[in-house]
Parts: sequence; structure tokens; C-alpha cells
Amino acid sequence: MSVICTIYVPEGIVMAAESRMTITATMKPKEDNAPTQTSIFSISDNAQKVVLLNKVKIGISACGAGILDEITIADYIRIFEIQEVNPRDGVMVVADKLRRYSSKYSKMVQFHVAGYNDDEPFLYAISNNECKRLNHKDGQILYGAAWNGEPVAINKLLSGQPNMQTNFKIMPLKDAVDFADFLIETTIKYQRFEMKPKTCGGDIDVLVLTKDEGFWHRHKVFKPRSI
Repeated sequence: MSVICTIYVPEGIVMAAESRMTITATMKPKEDNAPTQTSIFSISDNAQKVVLLNKVKIGISACGAGILDEITIADYIRIFEIQEVNPRDGVMVVADKLRRYSSKYSKMVQFHVAGYNDDEPFLYAISNNECKRLNHKDGQILYGAAWNGEPVAINKLLSGQPNMQTNFKIMPLKDAVDFADFLIETTIKYQRFEMKPKTCGGDIDVLVLTKDEGFWHRHKVFKPRSI
């Protein structure tokens, strides 16, 4: 399991994810009556879990299974774009197409889909074959944070009692970028001291979407972190 988060503020939308890819291996016991054992192994710290679609200014992030149809999740999203996405598709259309395209893996992977239509922000979460808009309620645009995957560290910060008091309505875009990075990094560091497999790690990719453009604040391949 990995972690993704999306911060949505008036100036834009920020999507972030870490880069660890893990697999679960089943150990067959030597003795007939012994229980089967499973272990989680890290196989890479370079998985791409946030993708900016080329045909449309829409971002997709994913957590859960890192391999679908025997290809990486990033390649899976790229093939989805090639086969299913049209340049005129809006965010809602792309989100629903992805829900249907990935329906056989609905219990294995979760997605965030975000972007703008006519200067209006849209953020959808896809999970268990359901597609839900997160930033709109009763005719009003909402601002806040959404996360999926390994939730414990972020839950303690944003949903615990007492929780972190954050005003997303007045948060500048640069602060939203830093906050998304902070939440992913906090999850990684939290797992370092937690007595369980370290399923989150590696570089943090950060994608920024505004009314005017979509661009990488940080990308492990195209725009690596300065040393």
C-alpha cells in the first residue's frame, strides 16, 4: 500500500505521492499443518504514482496495487489515456472512463482525478467502482485535503482529536505545494518508527494544476529534487 494526497485551494490543485513499490509474497510452510506466511517486500523506490495526461490538462494519482495487467500503474494510466481519452473530455468524463476502465481492479487500486473545466476545479476519488466528487457540495466549491492509501499518519494530523487547524480557503498555492509534500513525507517518516512493513518511501512527486496550466513542481525523472 502506498499513499497519495491532493490539496485543493482557490489558486490551484496539488497532487503528491511517494515512490515505493512493494509486493506481497506467500511463503509455503514446510509442515503440512503450519499456517501460510505472507511477507511484504520493497522492489523499487522509483514507481510513478502521479501522472499528468498529455491530451488534457488532468492529473491522475493512484495508490494500492502498483502492477495492473502485468504493467506498472503509470504505464496502465498512459495506455488508458491512449485508448480512452479524447482531447475534449472534461474531468468528470475522464474520471468516469477511468472508473469503468479499471473496474476489474476496483478493490485493488484507488485513484484521484483532478483538473479544471471552464476555470472550475474538479476533484474525483475512484474507489470500489465508485466515482465521487470531493470538492463540491450543495452548489458550493469546497477546499481541503484528500488522501488515500496508508492513512494513519495523515489521519492523526487532520482527523484526530485535537486535529491540525488549517484554513484551506486562504492558503496560497505555494503553501499547498509545501503542505502536500509535508503530508507525504510525514507518512514516510511515521512508518520508519512504526512496527510494520515500510510500504511508503522514495522520492515525492508533486504535480500542480491551475486554471492556466498543469506542471511538475517536482518529478523524480524530469525535475529531480536539488541536492
